[in-house]
Amino acid sequence: MKLKRFVPFLILMVVFTVSCSPFQKAEKNVYVSGRIEGDEIDVGTKVPGRVARVFVHEGDDVEKGETLAVLDSKAVLAKVAQAEAALKAAEKAAQAKEEEVKVYKKRLNALIDKRKSLKKQLDFQLKIAREKKDIAVRDVSLAEEALKKAKAVYERAKADYERFKKLYEKKIIPRSEFDKAEMAFKVSMADFESAKENLAKAEKAVKIAQAGIEIVKSKYNDISSLENEIKALEATVRAKEKEYLAFLDRVNQAEAVVEEAKAHLSDTVIKAPVNGTVTVKYVNVGEVVPAGFRLFSIVNMDELYLKGFIPEKQVGLIHLKQPAYVEVDAYPNRKFPAYVSYVAQKAEFTPKEVQTKEERVKEVFGVKLKLKSNPGHVLKPGMPADGYIEIER
Repeated sequence: MKLKRFVPFLILMVVFTVSCSPFQKAEKNVYVSGRIEGDEIDVGTKVPGRVARVFVHEGDDVEKGETLAVLDSKAVLAKVAQAEAALKAAEKAAQAKEEEVKVYKKRLNALIDKRKSLKKQLDFQLKIAREKKDIAVRDVSLAEEALKKAKAVYERAKADYERFKKLYEKKIIPRSEFDKAEMAFKVSMADFESAKENLAKAEKAVKIAQAGIEIVKSKYNDISSLENEIKALEATVRAKEKEYLAFLDRVNQAEAVVEEAKAHLSDTVIKAPVNGTVTVKYVNVGEVVPAGFRLFSIVNMDELYLKGFIPEKQVGLIHLKQPAYVEVDAYPNRKFPAYVSYVAQKAEFTPKEVQTKEERVKEVFGVKLKLKSNPGHVLKPGMPADGYIEIER
């Protein structure tokens, strides 16, 4: 009778035990055991020097941009001063060359203006001289026409005078008619002489006008001389401008040297590249370090992950981005959300740090569970931890 009463109770306890067993948790998750790790970032120096100051120690939390150490910068400061002095000298030389170019350009512009003004003046004088010649040529035509008429009148008056003289000598005509013919002859002769003089003057005026044209034309040689001078000066200006550009190149080179020296000066201040924790400090004050020497190692506390191994038979149950969570002994009641960020593509034997010989001979796959966050940076590299990859949602 007592055994019959005990059997239902025993069945109930078995069901309860199975439902509350940790194996039930394992059925829904792939278990990973390992340690919290983070990718170490090595902080080195780009320039050699003696360590003047160190501001952090191992275990210190640092923020991105925070100064970790400072190298002695006396030699670099001297190079900066030397580079800046060279830059000032180059700028001064370039400025002097620029002023020289301006002087030559001013002289060139003055010559160009002089040529323009002279050509305008000579063009005007040539125009006037040609107009004077045209007037003189017209005057010659008029004088020739007047001479022709005066000659005809003169010849007619001369013939009348000679005829009337003979008639008067023969007592055929009276004295008054002869006197009248004689007076007409003398007037026509005077007019004829005057017409010849006017023609001579007009022809002389043409020659004078032509001479004036030739004089003005000869002055155009001055423009040709100016043009040759301008061409020579233009070549000089181009050469001076080329020299100025070379001086500007020197300024640019000097500026680059200054920037490089200042960059080296900036490189003497070692700063944290990321937020994180200093895990290793490799130097102390007074040590002389070469370029590229590693000074610190920093782990980004917001980029931690659990690294562990899973048996080969469970690798088919997981994939990248698969949700998971991590638990640590220091915070037994907290689950830290994570996801699968890495699954090894090749199996390996269980690492030597696994204690039992039986476990070490098994083939396993390395996995990483990336923590989604690290509130308050409570998780630290090196903490032992357990991970659970969810295979059921």
